[in-house]
Amino acid sequence: MFSVFFYYLLSFLVDSDKQQWNAFKTEFNKSYDSIDDARRFNIFKENINNIQNHNIKFKNGEVTYEQDINRFADLTDDEFTAYYGLYNRSVPIKYYRNATINEPKSSDNSTDDFLDWRISGGITPPKDQGQCGSCYVFSAMANIEYHQFLETGQLISFSEQYVIDCFNSFYKGANNNSCGGGFPVNVFIFAYSHGIHLESNYPYVGKQNACQNISEPASNVSYSELEIVMGSDETIKEGLKQHGPLTTCFAVSADWRFYKSGVWYHDECAQASNHCVLVVGYGSENGNDYWLIKNSWGPDWGDNGYIKIARNVHENYCGFKSGLYLIDENE
Repeated sequence: MFSVFFYYLLSFLVDSDKQQWNAFKTEFNKSYDSIDDARRFNIFKENINNIQNHNIKFKNGEVTYEQDINRFADLTDDEFTAYYGLYNRSVPIKYYRNATINEPKSSDNSTDDFLDWRISGGITPPKDQGQCGSCYVFSAMANIEYHQFLETGQLISFSEQYVIDCFNSFYKGANNNSCGGGFPVNVFIFAYSHGIHLESNYPYVGKQNACQNISEPASNVSYSELEIVMGSDETIKEGLKQHGPLTTCFAVSADWRFYKSGVWYHDECAQASNHCVLVVGYGSENGNDYWLIKNSWGPDWGDNGYIKIARNVHENYCGFKSGLYLIDENE
């Protein structure tokens, strides 16, 4: 009797896994040949099992964030690294200085331990870098979009694709590798020197194409100084309050990919940054201090495209403080 019951239970579980797998493929428009489908199905089952085990810990208060199935559930950890995109094998080119930009206006969206620059109306919706290691472009461009909003009062989405296609046409050997990763500082320099196109005129395709000479750039970008913020959490908070969002790069681990809500924390993480994001605020949730991060994996990832990562943990947690870029005001 036991063996018969076990057989039916096993059949039910297999059917349930298959139903989840088919629903996943339908929702995220995935298709494979028969051999790859079997391999992806096994990866999917392992990821689902890990998510379920993690969420049991979350419900028991053992971890501080929840996970969920998303479009990355058919990928291995190694395959997922394509969604990072910081090129960290050499130093970036020099900074430009002595330009001009309006000083960020003070806002009533902050208290001593809460700030969210989304409330200002100057943060564009989260975008999706796709399978292109272009996070460094998105993190810098989101910062530029905010400062252009301050200057013009208009929320405009600029073209990341223009930088991916055209950067190396202007800067040979400058350590930006298009979809192979790069440095946010180089994007700031490029935008300052050559202007930027509207996304509507130069849309994102998620791969490098030939540089298109479609028209004059839609907007010039200027700033007095590009700085790297170093120091304590309080110093970074002050930088956020005084200058607006900060572009930074972070040591992302594979468990970022299934983040849904809560405050992400990892006991052991690397110090070598591999993914670039925009810091738009900070706060505390259920007693856990956090930095509020705009990511570039689309609005259907995480908490509507955002993640909260642990703050006040320890010095340079996961490489977070190794390079936070701010755009300074007029001198």
